Amino acid sequence: MKLQNKTEEIQEKAKKHLSPVMTRVTELVIEKAHGAKFWTTDGKEYIDFVSGVAVNAVGHTNEKMVEAIKKQAEALIHLGLNYGYYETAANLAEKLAHITPGNLDTVFFSNSGAEAIDGALKLAKAATGRPAIIAFEGSFHGRTLGATAITASSSKYRRYYEPILGEVYHVPYPYPSQLKNIREREAEEYCLNQLQKLFDLRVDPSRVAAIIIEPVMGEGGYYPAPPSFLQALRKITEEHGILLIFDEVQTGFGRTGKMFAAEHANVAPDILVLAKALSGGMPLGAIVASRELHEKWPTAGHGSTFGGNPVSCAAALANIAVIEEEKLVERSAKLGAKIVGRLHNSVGHLPGIVEVRGVGMMIGIEFDSQSAALFVPKIKSKALENGLLIMNCGVSGQTIRLMLPLNIQEDVLDIGLTILEDVITETISGN
Repeated sequence: MKLQNKTEEIQEKAKKHLSPVMTRVTELVIEKAHGAKFWTTDGKEYIDFVSGVAVNAVGHTNEKMVEAIKKQAEALIHLGLNYGYYETAANLAEKLAHITPGNLDTVFFSNSGAEAIDGALKLAKAATGRPAIIAFEGSFHGRTLGATAITASSSKYRRYYEPILGEVYHVPYPYPSQLKNIREREAEEYCLNQLQKLFDLRVDPSRVAAIIIEPVMGEGGYYPAPPSFLQALRKITEEHGILLIFDEVQTGFGRTGKMFAAEHANVAPDILVLAKALSGGMPLGAIVASRELHEKWPTAGHGSTFGGNPVSCAAALANIAVIEEEKLVERSAKLGAKIVGRLHNSVGHLPGIVEVRGVGMMIGIEFDSQSAALFVPKIKSKALENGLLIMNCGVSGQTIRLMLPLNIQEDVLDIGLTILEDVITETISGN
């Protein structure tokens, strides 16, 4: 069978039998991937600056991860954690207890970030006996019904599903360009005042189970909350007996130049939600909290058939080992700053670009809203034509986000950045 025919055959099957509900970014048919590259069935090579949406922190098909997956699959693929203990799940829970901030020493495993978010909300409600949840405008927490209810990065995620979860409130995130008529230096104070206004006018803090926040906003625009803002939230939640949940599904495991983004603010949440880079490509999420808090979650109050799958846990252990052994957290901080500096010098001055920013290797190139609509789709398309996969985010799609493997080879990085710089420059200059 000719390669082109194989590509067309798979595309035809997919278009006929896969649901069209999912947003389709490309029509590529991917055959294999390794490191920061992937190859399609028609033989074309691409550089991957998306990494499965910040999942493949140590690259595609990392050798140590592949070996761990093979070894575990030969021994035990599935049993179910409620039917017995097994080594990979116990070892991973212990490892997470050691590397997460504060006294977060107990773990519930799920299949994904969205599932873990739902479980974290259930834990907060069960432990406090309170009904209300506060989240932030611009936030994205997933697509299950509970996660959809607290997501506020686009009305499209909620359009068909209301009413969803009761007593969910949203307050502004300190993201200055998304706060109209608010100066940058006033953003943090404004958002804290809006939280207090919510307490005063709509929901008494004694009814609030949890406040949930992304320490660095992901889908909403790749913008970090100021450390002082997270510290203020910690103080407010402690004052009112409210649980603080950090959604680190996208920021965890070195992405921001710390093992967890919470460390930038020296704030330990009550509940930490993890997924994506946790297991480097295998389905796995985690709800990490103190033993004391988990013990307030009644037995049988939550569960999962596949959560903590032995193979996924083995992959996660190997993934974390690679991150630690290769010092990828430190590399993320240093290389991320270098990339931001390079992009700032090469394209940061171009018309329409508001800012080039990054926390570790969580890097965004933000356009003003008018330029975003005009330039960003063309930049993505031209980059793909030149062999580079990139993605954008933000309420108006305003930020090109780079989600590179933390161990990306520097020559591959240089080629990819050169393609990106050339495409951005050509696109803006040509309009």
